[in-house]
Amino acid sequence: MTITLLDLYNSAATQEWAMYDNDATSGSEFEDSLVLALNKAILEIFSSYDFPFRERTHLILTIPKVDTYDAPQGLIKKDSDGNHLVKYNSAVLKHIENPNTLNAKIGTPQGFYLKNSNIVLYPIPAEKGIVTIDYSTLAIGENTEGKEIYSLKNDTDTLSVPVYLEELVKEAIITKTMLNTIASETDENYSAYKKQADKAYKLLIKYSKGVVAEKNVKI
Repeated sequence: MTITLLDLYNSAATQEWAMYDNDATSGSEFEDSLVLALNKAILEIFSSYDFPFRERTHLILTIPKVDTYDAPQGLIKKDSDGNHLVKYNSAVLKHIENPNTLNAKIGTPQGFYLKNSNIVLYPIPAEKGIVTIDYSTLAIGENTEGKEIYSLKNDTDTLSVPVYLEELVKEAIITKTMLNTIASETDENYSAYKKQADKAYKLLIKYSKGVVAEKNVKI
């Protein structure tokens, strides 16, 4: 099963106390408020935890005397010592805090800094090499053309999650969406959805880790 916006929309609309039609066949029948609520729930869930399925590796093939390249569209990860996971031919590059003090220099890159949407290597590479960058993607899915997207807009847009987590992800999103659409915490339906959303979220975290689960994640 692939989770599409159409699937999420109709699933949310079928929930008890939902006030939307649940038989949409295309995006033209969507109510904007529910689409916004779904995207809000996805963003809140995906940005709340470093889910392994959102980790990516960005590869750069360096060109001699060229120091600027496209940076990955996401958050660069760090190791346990706080070093950014950016490597040049397997050697870790240091993050340069004050690039304005650097003098032009050609050699083997030892550091990097970010400028707008680019990563800049220093010294400027003297020869071809490979830069690997481990990062967490900000994209949540793909459109029908296979391009990464950062919100679900079209009915055929899909979420990028492993197959074995799809049901857990869907349940977490739907319950979180319903929780967000209830205007007041004093509403009689709020506490029920709060319990469902909390449980679904904890289950998602637990099983996204695989066989090694943290002891502090309790159901």
